[in-house]
Formats: sequence, C-alpha cells, structure tokens
Amino acid sequence: MKTSPAMLLALPLVFISASAQSQPSATLAQLFNADMLNTNLRYFESHAGVARESWGDRHTYRIDDCTLEVNAPGDRISSLSVEVSDHCRSSLQSFLGESFSPDESRPLTFGNFVEHTGDFTFYADCLSGCGNAYDPSVYAFWEGPRALGFIQLRLEVELVGDAAIDASNTWEEAIGSARGEEYVLFNRFNCEDHFNQQAAAAFRDIPITRMTIGTHLQLPGC
Repeated sequence: MKTSPAMLLALPLVFISASAQSQPSATLAQLFNADMLNTNLRYFESHAGVARESWGDRHTYRIDDCTLEVNAPGDRISSLSVEVSDHCRSSLQSFLGESFSPDESRPLTFGNFVEHTGDFTFYADCLSGCGNAYDPSVYAFWEGPRALGFIQLRLEVELVGDAAIDASNTWEEAIGSARGEEYVLFNRFNCEDHFNQQAAAAFRDIPITRMTIGTHLQLPGC
C-alpha cells in the first residue's frame, strides 16, 4: 500500500499530538500529598515530569508556577518540600488530618501552626555573623504523634523581609543576653531547646516561606 503525500504530512501532527497528550499534568495538590510519600521516584515523575534540577537525592520541580522539592534516598521519596507565598499555598490535611493542620483560611504563620500542632523546636542557619553568601533561614521543627506515624514537619522563614529580620534580632538578643555573644555566634542554641519560647513569641506572626514534611528531616547543627 502506497502512502500518499497527504498522509505523510499528517504523520508529524499525529506524533506531536500524541506527545502533548503524554506530558504529565498533575497539579501541586496532587503531588504535595501524603500519597506520594514512600513512593518510587519514577512513579512520582510519571506524574510530575522530569526534575528541573537534581543534587544527589534532592530533586526540584516547577508545578503550577511553584517550586516543589523531593528528597528521595534510594529513589524512594522520604519528604516533600514546597515554597509558600501568596500564589503558592498547599494543604497539609492529607498528611496531618484536619485536627493538626493549620487554619488554611488564615495566613500560614508560625502561630497558626502552633495553635493546631502544639510547640515547635526552633533552629537557625545563623543569627549572628551570617555573611552575605546566602540568605539564612529560621526553622521550626515538629514531630507528630504515633497516630500520624511520627511524621515530621519543618517550617522555614527566609530572613529577607523586615519583619522576619526583626524577629530574628529579638531572638538573638534574648539568647545573647542570657548566654553571651559567642554562644550565638557558634549556633550553640541549635543543640539545646532553652530558647524555644522566646523564638515562638518573636516569630508568632511571621508568615513561613517553605514547609517540608516527611521523615528524617535535616536541621542545622551547632
């Protein structure tokens, strides 16, 4: 059977159409979801598409104009991390249920989370002598109860806006006045939990910029 010129011209269009239909089109809500934890990275990427960047076990994707990162040691997803902004908001209800999730009708501040989860432990990349190589962050860490499988949650605020910087200065002053400048400079507060109340008060109304949920979450050391 001979192929007519018209049929040959149609073949590229058919191929392009089939390729477009095969592209992953999952939403952020479908990917930042408890169903994706502990799944194979290949399964995740069948929905998310190929990672934009990878650094070892960490892989970054751009979904719904938001940045989503997964940590997948051994190609099995142990945690999911998503940026938080006015146009990037993700629900935690699939992970935490309604009781432990923040009120999603309100800004996602540290205080909003604490009202539902209970107290967090605070950490920081640095509070003094940070330099200009990067914008440091403050983190709040929480581990859920047995009913949630001891799932871990890490909230982050990047210290770039005035409110966040003022809060970090307030926390730094509270630590420094009690333990001295060297204690702050060498981040020794990261290895103790003596100043969580001061951090919780300082950062209560500060909106978070990223949240990470899963297991074996990394935190700054001292």
